[in-house]
Amino acid sequence: MSPKDTVKAFVAAHNNHDIEKMMTFLTEDSVMIDVASPIPLDSKKDVAKLFSMIFAAIPDIHFEVTGLIEEGTKAFAALRTTGDGNGIWMGNDITGKRCEVFEGMFVDVLNGQIKTCMFYSDTATLSSQLADYAPALNMEAETPNIM
Repeated sequence: MSPKDTVKAFVAAHNNHDIEKMMTFLTEDSVMIDVASPIPLDSKKDVAKLFSMIFAAIPDIHFEVTGLIEEGTKAFAALRTTGDGNGIWMGNDITGKRCEVFEGMFVDVLNGQIKTCMFYSDTATLSSQLADYAPALNMEAETPNIM
Protein backbone atom coordinates (compact mmCIF):
# COMPACT_ATOMS: atom_id res chain seq x y z
CA MET A 1 0.00 0.00 0.00
CA SER A 2 1.46 3.37 -1.01
CA PRO A 3 1.66 6.28 1.45
CA LYS A 4 -1.22 7.99 -0.41
CA ASP A 5 -3.32 4.81 -0.19
CA THR A 6 -2.53 4.51 3.52
CA VAL A 7 -3.67 8.09 4.16
CA LYS A 8 -6.85 7.54 2.12
CA ALA A 9 -7.62 4.37 4.09
CA PHE A 10 -6.94 6.10 7.44
CA VAL A 11 -9.22 9.01 6.44
CA ALA A 12 -11.95 6.59 5.28
CA ALA A 13 -11.81 4.77 8.63
CA HIS A 14 -11.94 8.17 10.38
CA ASN A 15 -14.99 9.23 8.39
CA ASN A 16 -16.66 5.92 9.31
CA HIS A 17 -15.70 6.58 12.95
CA ASP A 18 -14.05 3.17 13.04
CA ILE A 19 -11.31 3.61 15.63
CA GLU A 20 -10.31 -0.06 15.53
CA LYS A 21 -9.73 0.17 11.77
CA MET A 22 -7.88 3.49 12.16
CA MET A 23 -5.48 1.87 14.61
CA THR A 24 -4.59 -0.84 12.06
CA PHE A 25 -2.97 1.93 9.99
CA LEU A 26 -0.61 2.93 12.84
CA THR A 27 2.53 0.98 13.70
CA GLU A 28 2.69 -0.25 17.30
CA ASP A 29 5.42 2.30 18.04
CA SER A 30 3.94 5.09 15.94
CA VAL A 31 4.52 8.68 17.01
CA MET A 32 1.77 11.24 16.51
CA ILE A 33 1.89 14.95 17.19
CA ASP A 34 -1.36 16.87 16.92
CA VAL A 35 -0.98 20.49 17.95
CA ALA A 36 -4.74 20.77 18.52
CA SER A 37 -5.03 17.69 20.75
CA PRO A 38 -6.35 18.41 24.25
CA ILE A 39 -4.52 15.36 25.62
CA PRO A 40 -0.89 14.22 25.26
CA LEU A 41 -0.43 11.58 22.56
CA ASP A 42 2.28 9.39 24.05
CA SER A 43 1.05 6.08 22.63
CA LYS A 44 -1.24 4.43 20.13
CA LYS A 45 -3.68 3.94 23.02
CA ASP A 46 -3.72 7.73 23.56
CA VAL A 47 -4.51 8.29 19.87
CA ALA A 48 -7.46 5.89 20.12
CA LYS A 49 -8.64 7.74 23.25
CA LEU A 50 -8.42 11.10 21.45
CA PHE A 51 -10.53 9.92 18.52
CA SER A 52 -13.03 8.32 20.90
CA MET A 53 -13.41 11.71 22.62
CA ILE A 54 -13.76 13.50 19.27
CA PHE A 55 -16.37 11.09 17.89
CA ALA A 56 -18.41 11.30 21.11
CA ALA A 57 -18.48 15.11 21.12
CA ILE A 58 -18.71 15.70 17.35
CA PRO A 59 -20.61 12.67 16.02
CA ASP A 60 -20.63 13.84 12.40
CA ILE A 61 -16.99 14.98 12.20
CA HIS A 62 -15.62 14.50 8.71
CA PHE A 63 -12.27 14.90 6.94
CA GLU A 64 -12.50 16.05 3.33
CA VAL A 65 -9.21 15.51 1.53
CA THR A 66 -8.67 18.65 -0.56
CA GLY A 67 -5.16 17.74 -1.70
CA LEU A 68 -2.82 14.77 -1.39
CA ILE A 69 0.81 14.42 -2.42
CA GLU A 70 3.36 11.68 -1.98
CA GLU A 71 7.14 11.54 -2.13
CA GLY A 72 8.97 8.35 -1.27
CA THR A 73 7.62 7.04 2.05
CA LYS A 74 5.98 10.35 2.99
CA ALA A 75 2.58 11.82 2.16
CA PHE A 76 0.84 15.10 2.95
CA ALA A 77 -2.94 15.46 2.96
CA ALA A 78 -4.67 18.83 3.04
CA LEU A 79 -7.92 18.41 4.97
CA ARG A 80 -11.09 20.39 5.53
CA THR A 81 -12.52 19.22 8.84
CA THR A 82 -16.20 19.83 9.60
CA GLY A 83 -18.72 18.72 12.17
CA ASP A 84 -21.38 19.82 14.61
CA GLY A 85 -20.89 19.51 18.33
CA ASN A 86 -23.37 17.37 20.21
CA GLY A 87 -21.86 16.66 23.57
CA ILE A 88 -19.12 17.47 26.02
CA TRP A 89 -15.64 18.49 24.86
CA MET A 90 -13.00 19.15 27.50
CA GLY A 91 -15.64 19.75 30.16
CA ASN A 92 -17.71 22.12 28.01
CA ASP A 93 -21.03 21.48 26.31
CA ILE A 94 -20.38 22.16 22.63
CA THR A 95 -23.87 21.18 21.45
CA GLY A 96 -24.75 23.36 18.47
CA LYS A 97 -21.19 24.62 17.95
CA ARG A 98 -19.78 24.13 14.44
CA CYS A 99 -16.27 22.87 13.81
CA GLU A 100 -14.94 23.99 10.44
CA VAL A 101 -11.19 24.26 10.04
CA PHE A 102 -8.38 23.49 7.60
CA GLU A 103 -5.77 20.98 8.71
CA GLY A 104 -2.86 19.07 7.28
CA MET A 105 -1.66 15.53 7.92
CA PHE A 106 2.02 14.76 7.20
CA VAL A 107 2.94 11.10 7.52
CA ASP A 108 5.86 8.73 7.09
CA VAL A 109 4.63 5.26 6.13
CA LEU A 110 6.33 1.91 6.71
CA ASN A 111 4.82 -1.22 5.11
CA GLY A 112 1.36 0.35 4.74
CA GLN A 113 1.27 1.73 8.29
CA ILE A 114 1.86 5.21 9.63
CA LYS A 115 5.13 5.33 11.57
CA THR A 116 5.05 9.08 12.26
CA CYS A 117 2.25 11.59 11.86
CA MET A 118 2.10 15.32 12.36
CA PHE A 119 -1.26 17.07 12.23
CA TYR A 120 -1.13 20.79 11.47
CA SER A 121 -4.25 22.70 12.48
CA ASP A 122 -5.53 26.21 12.78
CA THR A 123 -5.62 25.72 16.54
CA ALA A 124 -6.76 29.27 17.34
CA THR A 125 -9.87 28.87 15.18
CA LEU A 126 -10.53 25.32 16.30
CA SER A 127 -10.20 26.18 19.99
CA SER A 128 -12.50 29.20 19.65
CA GLN A 129 -15.08 27.07 17.84
CA LEU A 130 -14.99 24.39 20.55
CA ALA A 131 -15.27 26.36 23.81
CA ASP A 132 -11.73 27.77 24.08
CA TYR A 133 -9.98 24.60 25.25
CA ALA A 134 -6.22 24.56 25.65
CA PRO A 135 -4.22 22.12 23.50
CA ALA A 136 -1.93 19.76 25.45
CA LEU A 137 1.15 20.49 23.35
CA ASN A 138 2.85 23.85 23.44
CA MET A 139 4.85 24.00 20.21
CA GLU A 140 8.06 25.70 21.27
CA ALA A 141 11.42 25.95 19.54
CA GLU A 142 12.79 22.87 21.34
CA THR A 143 9.89 20.61 20.31
CA PRO A 144 11.55 17.73 18.42
CA ASN A 145 11.03 17.38 14.69
CA ILE A 146 9.63 13.87 14.22
CA MET A 147 9.59 14.02 10.43
